[in-house]
Amino acid sequence: MTIKLIASDIDGTFLDDHHEFDHHRFQAQLDEMNRRGIHFVVSSGNQYLHCTKVMENIHGDLTYVTEDGGLIVEQGKILDASAIATELWQSVVSSVYQKPVLKDAVVILSGLDAAYTNITPKSDLWARTSYFYEALRPVSAFSQVASDIYKVDVNWPGLTDVRDKHAELVSEFGDQLNEVMSGYGGIDIIRPHVTKAYGLKQLQRLWGISMDETMAFGDNQNDAAMLRDAKYGYAMKNAAPEAKAATSLVTPLDNNHDGVLDMIDRVLLDRLN
Repeated sequence: MTIKLIASDIDGTFLDDHHEFDHHRFQAQLDEMNRRGIHFVVSSGNQYLHCTKVMENIHGDLTYVTEDGGLIVEQGKILDASAIATELWQSVVSSVYQKPVLKDAVVILSGLDAAYTNITPKSDLWARTSYFYEALRPVSAFSQVASDIYKVDVNWPGLTDVRDKHAELVSEFGDQLNEVMSGYGGIDIIRPHVTKAYGLKQLQRLWGISMDETMAFGDNQNDAAMLRDAKYGYAMKNAAPEAKAATSLVTPLDNNHDGVLDMIDRVLLDRLN
């Protein structure tokens, strides 16, 4: 068994339910991975700025597949970017406002340097939303946004099952966009070719690594493609059914018990089997 690339989702996977992880343990693991030439990839539906904030006290070679594969960054350099056509994301926003099944959604447009939302700092939802997005900016009309947008995040705080809303969005935009449930009552809307697996393939081509040499971890539908494609694709013990359906492998420990770090230790100690 040779593993040359380890990719992990963040929320619900690498982080516990309080958005924390064991920095000291992971830093030691990353040092050893870097020494052995094993690439570690943060593979998240989250905004690039947020992902770098999560890892800000970790030092070493980290690469980022963010926005569900819509933005890939290595050592601060953008390797691949898949912005959504303006007219398309505007159509999504219009539909969210008009369809009864989609009402009361928090909408966030995620760009490279900022994110734009329909809630304000006075909202009870601001603290929750701003955790996931750095440089979050309220807008009175999304038509004011002129930046490249890589993902439309629509979410319904307090809901755990948004499958009816997902079905509505797939029905309307399924041929033009990719809609994936991301957890926390959210749905990520990205370009059709964009998945975390797509992001990993760009890096594999650059690094000369195959899916047979790749390990991946995730907990939700937006992780399913990379869990399915990676030879060692692990759904978290706490994962949603959509993630577990993509792979036969499940971590022994959940995200609240360092499930990913436990598996990395097994790799480094050659005790995976």
